[in-house]
Amino acid sequence: MAGPDPERLAVLHLFREANAILDRALTVALDEEREMPLAWFEVLNVLQASGGKLRVLDLAERVVATPSSLSRQLTRMEDDGLVRRDRGNADDQRAVLIVLTREGRETWRRTNTTYLRVVKRMFTGHLTDTDVANMHRVLSKLLENR
Repeated sequence: MAGPDPERLAVLHLFREANAILDRALTVALDEEREMPLAWFEVLNVLQASGGKLRVLDLAERVVATPSSLSRQLTRMEDDGLVRRDRGNADDQRAVLIVLTREGRETWRRTNTTYLRVVKRMFTGHLTDTDVANMHRVLSKLLENR
């Protein structure tokens, strides 16, 4: 099964911010099929797309979370072996990196199949190329001043 193209995924990420119905469907499917909270999947997904590691502040920005709430979540994910903290640059102890572990990558791969199936069924499977371009333009405008 081919997944959505990058343009449709970009629109999805914009759309998800405003679409509680899709979030709920994703939450239910991920929980029932993979026992994975949506917030955890979002962290794994951002890390996977970023080459497997990010600074905590950059990760918090990309998953739209406060660093303190993300830190608690990361502790639980670290306990489950999905991520690890790395001091990165010894000269800058503030620059803590969150690194996707092998178990985290494997979990992301398995969980991503559920995620993409729901996304295609509820969102991207209904959009033409014109729809995608228009939604991207409109949602980007809405998010410019956040």
